Amino acid sequence: MPKTATLNGNTGASMQAYQGQERRQVQRTKLVTFCPVHFSFGQKTYEAMMVDVSERGARFTIEDHTVHLALAHGTVLSYTIKTPYGSSECTGKIAWARLIDGLDNWGVAFTELSSDEKDPLRCLIDNPF
Repeated sequence: MPKTATLNGNTGASMQAYQGQERRQVQRTKLVTFCPVHFSFGQKTYEAMMVDVSERGARFTIEDHTVHLALAHGTVLSYTIKTPYGSSECTGKIAWARLIDGLDNWGVAFTELSSDEKDPLRCLIDNPF
């Protein structure tokens, strides 16, 4: 039975934390150097780090113990990501969110991702460091 993870005490933002076999259908790249990310949620802009990425999605973390967002499953957010190849933009839907070591972490399924082979995020996915 999956456990429910709740961010910031908000039961409306609870999500299923999967425990068991890996469900990914594509290889994910654990980044050697995290990529800074900017995104807006509510009325504020936040900075986070992209810690891994695949063709279908990415995982992000906010490295500030004082920031806890109630990211609800299915919420769509736009991201500006600074990769070693340059800056790129993408959009993703929240697939899961939970606290890890007291920090907000969440995964997104990309809903918009450039197919241009010269796009910096596409370059990182295709040619990871």
